[in-house]
Amino acid sequence: MKLTKEELISFFNVVKKQGNDIVIKLKMPNQTEPEIIMNYNSSIDVKLEYYKNTYDENLVHKNCKDIEIIDMLATKIPF
Repeated sequence: MKLTKEELISFFNVVKKQGNDIVIKLKMPNQTEPEIIMNYNSSIDVKLEYYKNTYDENLVHKNCKDIEIIDMLATKIPF
């Protein structure tokens, strides 16, 4: 199931309140495996604004349709 921007916003807000960090999985052009980005809880507000401005309602990058947010995970980054 494809994620939406509304789901991303809701997820970020819940995870921020829980005190967890966020891992984002991206589909990237010319890569067989997804790219993983880790965001600490202290960066959630800044990263959420970036994702809201950079990705469309279906979480496809506005400037490169081959980049897409495909999954999100709440966790504690161990380092």
